[in-house]
Amino acid sequence: MKDVLIYNPHASKGVRHFREKKIMEAFSAAGLTPELFVTERPGHGTELAEEAAKNGADRVIISGGDGSINEVVNGLVNAQKQGFTGTALGFIPSGRGNDFCEALGIPKKLHEIIEILRQDNRMRCDIGAAGDGTFEHYFINGSGFGIESAINYYATQSIISGKLSYIYGIAKSIFRDLLVQEADFEIDGKTMHYPFVLFAAMNGRQEGGGFHLAPDYRLNDGMLDICMVGGNIPAPRLLFTIPHLSSGQLDYPGILSMKASTVHVHLEPDKKGLFSQVDGETIIERGHDFYSRISPWKIEIITKGKQP
Repeated sequence: MKDVLIYNPHASKGVRHFREKKIMEAFSAAGLTPELFVTERPGHGTELAEEAAKNGADRVIISGGDGSINEVVNGLVNAQKQGFTGTALGFIPSGRGNDFCEALGIPKKLHEIIEILRQDNRMRCDIGAAGDGTFEHYFINGSGFGIESAINYYATQSIISGKLSYIYGIAKSIFRDLLVQEADFEIDGKTMHYPFVLFAAMNGRQEGGGFHLAPDYRLNDGMLDICMVGGNIPAPRLLFTIPHLSSGQLDYPGILSMKASTVHVHLEPDKKGLFSQVDGETIIERGHDFYSRISPWKIEIITKGKQP
């Protein structure tokens, strides 16, 4: 196999879980010889992944967090659009939350991760797309609109690393963005009016450092798992949903969940605009329209045995 390793030295805000030399030594001990590329700037992972796929890489392995994975996913989709469809995606999780890899059961010890890559078990994974109607950005784990996207935004902007950054993001978003807003929803062609504070359209199980917003997720069912928090409940009382969102026990007042393939959320222009994110990366700041859908693209991922 022709392997390419894309290494993000800035993942987890520069707190390196595994240095590139150690990773390459572990690959060598397992009889694997990937070609190493180090990202130098935001978006570089997208460029490197697209180029690797176009140059015939069998596998692109990303060492980084959910945002790094997102860059590589967009690069592989870009290559697929040009007819280069044979590249699989592997993971060495080393970010702040590692939500996608945690749901996959990817271990934290490097030699165990390398063994998963050596075994090369694969599955085809759906890819989502989200934007404001004027653009789309692809995602593999999840997308959102509202306070959970604000949490990601503030966590990323903070100087704190690791899961503590999400605690900081939660605290700041509660004071700045805990606001129930009336919105119009179009979900698979059906319309509804619903007051909400959080809206997530998930392909994977969790985001935001461990919020299980899609406990019944399937990575290749062609559907998004929708989680909405709101309803006719005062905003302060919605804070009681946090433990249920963390545990994935969504049968609780103020939480609405369903499956869909396409969604559109619209706020009136006089409403306060909201943040939107994909895989923890902010794509909209203070927007009024949010679209999310299952795209026609799929990527083979390297997993730990059988996956949902």
